[in-house]
Amino acid sequence: MKVVQLLQKAWSEFIVLFSSIAYLMIRIVADVNKINLPTWFECFDIPTISLFLMTFISLYRSEENIISE
Repeated sequence: MKVVQLLQKAWSEFIVLFSSIAYLMIRIVADVNKINLPTWFECFDIPTISLFLMTFISLYRSEENIISE
């Protein structure tokens, strides 16, 4: 039950984390030349987007804590 509550609290962070991990795994497999990536995939900068999202989520959550206090 605590795991479900933790997932509900930090759902957005888990989504960003899992998408970053998936992106890195796809890039590693592509670098080993096992798959060919489409050109649009190489244009995405997922690590930078993930960093921005995590920063935005952290700021939003800290603002919620300040307002609730």
